[in-house]
Amino acid sequence: MNQDCWTPGRETGFLMHPDPIADISNCDSPLDPDSAEQLQSLAQNLPALIANGRLRSTIDELPVFDLTNFKECTDGRVVERAFRIYAHLANAYVWCNQDESAKSLPSGVAVPLVQLAEIVQRPPIVPYASTSLCNFERIDPNGDHKVENLKCIQKLVDIPDESWFHLIHIEIEMHAGEILAACLNAAPIVDKEDSDKLESELSKIPVAFQKMIDTFARMAQGCKPETYYHTLRPYLFGFDDIVYEGVAKFDGKPQSFRGESGAQSTAIPAIKSFLGIEHERGGLSEHLEVMKAYMPLPHRSLLKGIDSKAIRQYVSRVERPSLTEAYNECMRGMTEFRTLHLKMAAAFVAKRVKNPIGTGGTEFMHWLEQLRNETEQQYL
Repeated sequence: MNQDCWTPGRETGFLMHPDPIADISNCDSPLDPDSAEQLQSLAQNLPALIANGRLRSTIDELPVFDLTNFKECTDGRVVERAFRIYAHLANAYVWCNQDESAKSLPSGVAVPLVQLAEIVQRPPIVPYASTSLCNFERIDPNGDHKVENLKCIQKLVDIPDESWFHLIHIEIEMHAGEILAACLNAAPIVDKEDSDKLESELSKIPVAFQKMIDTFARMAQGCKPETYYHTLRPYLFGFDDIVYEGVAKFDGKPQSFRGESGAQSTAIPAIKSFLGIEHERGGLSEHLEVMKAYMPLPHRSLLKGIDSKAIRQYVSRVERPSLTEAYNECMRGMTEFRTLHLKMAAAFVAKRVKNPIGTGGTEFMHWLEQLRNETEQQYL
């Protein structure tokens, strides 16, 4: 599979580009036309099937489509569309009845989902990449990736709050592209020891952080906390001992995978690494390492290639007050973003639940507070 569609960029940040494919029955797909139409129809009708209680019976009758040829697909967006459909079907099947969650996935979903997961090189469950990074259409194809110019491709409950929740994240990812560009430009400048140019690049980062913060602050405008908590969040949890029927490599043994989480976004981890921010070793660090497996492969490759010491060490060494202040302004931007994230998590989840475990499988409030505090302690 060609994964060029996941190459991080200045204009789109970590979003898929060119834009994602919305209709798998109307593209150059390895699926035969009848199977493609059936799969697309099932994806479009997913919210209705959940609402009328027919989802599980419908998926129980779904045949196992042959996806062998997807390995040779030259357009990664086609593979990602198929993966996005099957992953949403899987999560919906398990969690559509909160009183009686499913303990297994029928082969019609399980087998193709695992096949596609191997191709995209991510676990066979809905990840953040599938709910946000490649789950959008631009209303004006030439317009920005802003909330008002976007609509979701794949939905679970099909209410405005669901779309708004994901679209806010998509716009945040777009603004993160400006920071990514500044960081990528700054890295080679350090080698040349050009303090003026480095300061110029660093000065762009707080501006972009403010755009991310302003966008994030709009979340409650279109997604009410109680609606998110009761209607969307239940479908985003991970799988704990779920049998993937018909999947030979699992040999009938139950499988467990983490749920969809913002921790699967590469934006903040990449910016953190460029700025040289370090976090305490322990359970939190292990969780973040696990979450990397849910990121698109080119995003993981970017993280591996970042010299996390270069910028911070250079700023510390030259002892130029204006450069130090420019760096600290970047740190303040990160701290403010993490503080807002902490407030959002409290308003949307923590105040409504006794169980401190989030969709990604961690005690999220403690985790977010730790990240914020450790960032704040590392100003120069």
